[in-house]
Amino acid sequence: MSKIKRNFIGEKDLSRKAASFRLAMQVVKSGNEETIQKSAQSIRMLANFAKEEYGLKNISRLDSLQMADFAHRLLEKRENGEISAGHTTNIISSLNTVFTHYYRDDLKISAKEYGLNRGHRFNNIDKSVSADIHNKFSDFLTKSYINHGDARYEALRLQVELQRGIGLRFKESALFSGKELQRNGNLNIRKGTKGGQLRRVQSTEKQRELVREVKDFRKESNLKTSLIPDGMSFKEWRHFAYNTVKEFNKEIGLKYNFHGERHHYAQSRYKELTGYEPPVKSNGETFIDKEKDYQIRLIISEELGHHRVDITNFYIGGDNEC
Repeated sequence: MSKIKRNFIGEKDLSRKAASFRLAMQVVKSGNEETIQKSAQSIRMLANFAKEEYGLKNISRLDSLQMADFAHRLLEKRENGEISAGHTTNIISSLNTVFTHYYRDDLKISAKEYGLNRGHRFNNIDKSVSADIHNKFSDFLTKSYINHGDARYEALRLQVELQRGIGLRFKESALFSGKELQRNGNLNIRKGTKGGQLRRVQSTEKQRELVREVKDFRKESNLKTSLIPDGMSFKEWRHFAYNTVKEFNKEIGLKYNFHGERHHYAQSRYKELTGYEPPVKSNGETFIDKEKDYQIRLIISEELGHHRVDITNFYIGGDNEC
């Protein structure tokens, strides 16, 4: 028996409470009021994302690449401690129910694929960007810069290096200027941090070299405040950056994402401080005693701006309960 095609959504603007609630009532077959409320909240979250990030008033116009962007945004929120693992999986489950109802399997999110599953056993999923993929993306940006003469591609390349080499979040690296480096060697990171909270990182020579490269590029390109071109908002810059990643992934057939660079940083720091690969790369095994392991996780957590070891576990694996 062939499926009956349903008119997807009906409501154009699902960011409104009444509209999202009406849709949730249609989709949640059990009629459970709590489930309907959770479903409506998830629908509104996706609708707001579609509107703010892509200017779409109807989530039916989203495509699979944009849903991948949404999944990565959820992952960042979870790993930054903004939403819990349980909340994340509930959001995905609710939205997948909506897409099942309207026969839009192309928009479904696989929690396993994006490392968004619930539970400690999923801490040991390696979500870092490998050296090979990182280099391919860097080369792609360099070639785009040369071919188009567009300095934004070089700015994005440097931003990616800041994420990989210093462990900065996407927004922190975009707003980076080089003035963060102090005479005593500290990097004072405040712009783009969660809640504008200052964090200090003692820099290495390699990091200072990268900062100098950023400052030189900004001077050459006459960028006054950061790596974002003057007159361009952060939102516009993020659109450019994410669209560039989509072009790269489509052309190369890969699944590069910015947040994976921070995962690489955390894993590299763990190996640097312990002499061993992190559990996420050693089948969940830890080769140092629990107390030392815990203290090193605390150091990495502070450098990433998390202040919580349980979030850092998503980056380096393991489940230290010390």
